[in-house]
Amino acid sequence: MTDTAKKFSIKRYFKETRAEMKKVSWPARKEVLQHTQVVLISIIIIGLALWLVDLAFAKGLDLFLTR
Repeated sequence: MTDTAKKFSIKRYFKETRAEMKKVSWPARKEVLQHTQVVLISIIIIGLALWLVDLAFAKGLDLFLTR
């Protein structure tokens, strides 16, 4: 085994994971709620836009095929 390759240790893994999690900058609850709100509103707007485009194509195709 080389110097760079270390044997896997579950204890070391959890210790290092815990140390890394302490370094994470967690957002405040208010910030998370604001971002969630932006995402949900964006999904609704994009969904409505896609629905309208689909409706327009369906009507256009219907007109084209019924003639």
